[in-house]
Amino acid sequence: MKHLKTYRAIRLIHRTGSIRKAATQLAISPSALNRSIQAFEDELSFSVFDRLPGGVRLSEAGELLIDVIDRHLVEFGELQAQLGNLRDGEAGGLRISMGGDIASGVALDCVSEVEDRFPGLSVEILSDDTIDNLLARRVHLALLTNPATEDATEVLYSWECPIAVCQTGDSETPPKGIWDLAHHRVTLPGIGTGTRTAISHVLRRNRLTLDKVTATSAARLSHHMQKPGAVSAFPSIAIDQQLYNHLPIDLGTVQVCAIRLAHMPVIRPVQAYLTSLQRRLEQR
Repeated sequence: MKHLKTYRAIRLIHRTGSIRKAATQLAISPSALNRSIQAFEDELSFSVFDRLPGGVRLSEAGELLIDVIDRHLVEFGELQAQLGNLRDGEAGGLRISMGGDIASGVALDCVSEVEDRFPGLSVEILSDDTIDNLLARRVHLALLTNPATEDATEVLYSWECPIAVCQTGDSETPPKGIWDLAHHRVTLPGIGTGTRTAISHVLRRNRLTLDKVTATSAARLSHHMQKPGAVSAFPSIAIDQQLYNHLPIDLGTVQVCAIRLAHMPVIRPVQAYLTSLQRRLEQR
């Protein structure tokens, strides 16, 4: 960025015809400005200005340089505008990875809200039950349940989410307790998700084995719950509980965490997503 300041100073000196006048507009001393220009000339091995008794004028080499400087400053100004749009969400992209156990419901509703707020934004949602895509800088944000984190990452927001046990339609023998689940086919998140691990811990504590399990993603849960009496256990934020009967079975909770790389700036679309997510979760 040092050369950009020098370029702007050279253009101002050329316009005013005087190092002293340019220094006044730049709020620095003429001697300091002159030393800066001389250092730049030494670096290039030619004089940008011919020093005259009444001021300065561009040398022959300076005449060639000024065109390059003008183009460079214009192009850099355009780049700054593009970067500003990227930061403000008016252009560019938002990439989020989501665990398969929560990539539905509230998590995707918040994406839609960000898309409405930033119409020029490109959005990509990746399915990932780890922080691998985040560490590889392929996404801006990772949304996971009970994640394994490390020093390179930072949890921006977390929320304790109940694991909801639900059933479709009316059933003559709905599960009334955790032990009754052994008599039903239960749809669960896939192995490797934070929710599936949490459910497995609860089942082990109760010395209970589920023999009839269907593993799927939250995005495909509705497909597996079409059969009357079907039972599922997923984070409450991933399902539309108005479609299913909520059963009074306690399978505990999971921490829904929004994670970023530590010390990385948070672009406005990410902040907008987090704000939407926090508002929706805390209203539940």
